[in-house]
Amino acid sequence: MDEAVTGLSESVWKLLLMHEPDYADYAAPHGFGLQLSGHSHGGQVRFPWFGAMTTPRGSRKYVQGLHYTSKPQMPVYVNRGFGMTQLPIRFLCRPELTVLHLSRDDVSER
Repeated sequence: MDEAVTGLSESVWKLLLMHEPDYADYAAPHGFGLQLSGHSHGGQVRFPWFGAMTTPRGSRKYVQGLHYTSKPQMPVYVNRGFGMTQLPIRFLCRPELTVLHLSRDDVSER
């Protein structure tokens, strides 16, 4: 992670594409503006009030949707995807294809 950001200005906005979402806690201190992940498939089998029955290693904390790391706060978006892992089923976990539109806050530099 250090090598990836070495030489970049603090003002450079950085996007991290990381398969395993739980890596976000390690990446956040390196100044990334957003982490996009998958890997969990949303748990594939979910139950009301309980959530995912099981998730792959590396996706136990952040399973699906938008989350924020604690300190420093970095948004982490976990896509459920449309495939499957160990179990060839999905239950209460619809497939997902996400379209993100990223734009600048600072319009003065345009």
